[in-house]
Order: sequence, then structure tokens, then C-alpha cells
Amino acid sequence: MKYYFIGGLGGNGYHLAPLIDELGFPVTFLDPYRELIQTEKDLRAWFQGQIDQAEEICLLGHSLGGDLARYLAAEFPQIQALILLDGGYLDMEKILPLEEELEGTSSFMQQQVFSTLEEAVLAEFGDGADPTPIARKAVEASYRWNPVSERYELNLDLEKVLALLRLRRKIKVNQVLIEDKPVLFIGPRYHEEPEWRKEALTQLDPKIKQVLLEGLGHDLYTQAPKRVAREINIWLKNVHK
Repeated sequence: MKYYFIGGLGGNGYHLAPLIDELGFPVTFLDPYRELIQTEKDLRAWFQGQIDQAEEICLLGHSLGGDLARYLAAEFPQIQALILLDGGYLDMEKILPLEEELEGTSSFMQQQVFSTLEEAVLAEFGDGADPTPIARKAVEASYRWNPVSERYELNLDLEKVLALLRLRRKIKVNQVLIEDKPVLFIGPRYHEEPEWRKEALTQLDPKIKQVLLEGLGHDLYTQAPKRVAREINIWLKNVHK
């Protein structure tokens, strides 16, 4: 079995590294945000170019990466198991209109501009925080130097990001059926759940193993890699019996 991970928007390999350490087996980080993926055909072609044809695959995905992973799991028979980390289950139409999401994303990306990488790290963790070296590297890798503005900006191409957000709506990921392969969903349990999330969780296919972890947020695999890895390893052990 070969393991692949599709990160959420802005995620990189440094974000994933602590989880890999806790899992105890290699996981290949995939980054769809470097490609212009506008159609389902584009998405399938991109993924095909990342994987070894003959391998059995366990695919993991976080957030938007989970949405893409759920679609791909239904399309590629090589994918024998699917792990969703707070992704792959929401009907975005019930949360906000597409144009509002696109405008909000564009505005957010334009605001994430810093004079130095240290400013970016401080903005991420706050004053007085003492991020680990790998957490610091994850933030630093999320930015690139723009010689025109002489500022650090997010290392993302807005056009490519917006194309994936549009494609997610087209795919209607919460309706994608995963048959004849095991699926694990791990997400946070909030004390005050928004109604749209409550509804989405109750509508998850009952065949999907659902684990909700207290005290964590959306980026749960970076916040508590040991807890998340434990749940994944327990599940994988049962799946491989």
C-alpha cells in the first residue's frame, strides 16, 4: 500500500511532516495548487501523473484536499482506502455563495503580505509563541518574495486557487458515492456546532467511520499529530485484518 496526502489550501510538506513521524510510514505530499485544474478531466490527469499505476493506494486529504480526495477515490480503483481530515463532506452551497467565497479568498490572499518572514511567523502564531522549527518552516514555505512589491506574499497563484474552488462546487463532493472501499473521517468536535456542519455530519454515509476529536480546530493534523495518527493507525489496523 502506498500513501498519498492532498493538503488543504496553503498546506505544504512541512505541515505534514509531524504527522508522518507519528504514523511511522512514508506518505507522499501532493500539491494540486501548482496546476491549473479547471475540470474533472484535469483533476484526474493531474492525479494520474502523481501515482504509480500498479500500486494500491490509501489516499488522505485535508479540507479542500479532502474534497478532491473523495472525488478521486470514486474514480480510481487503485485507491483502496480513503482518509478525510475535516474535508470531503460539506455542501458549500449551504454555507456561502460561490462568488462570496471567491471574493473572500481573493481578499484574504491579497492581505497576507509581509515585509519579512519573521512578520509572517508572528502573524501565524502570535507574540510570545515559540513555534517548533518544523512549524516555522511550514509558515516560511507558505510565502514567496515578490521583487516588484518588495514584500513576501502567499506562495499561491490566485487563478489556480479560484479554479479549484469553482471545481469543488461542480463536483458536489458531499454527493460522491464511495463504494466497496473503507473510508475514515476525522474532524474536530466543537462545543457550539454551526447548523450547516451538524447537518453535514449527520448526512455522512453511515459506512464512513466517523471520529470527532475534542479540543481541536480545522487544522487538527498539525495541532495534534499524535492524536490524529493514533486514530489513523487504529483504523488501518482494523482495515488490514
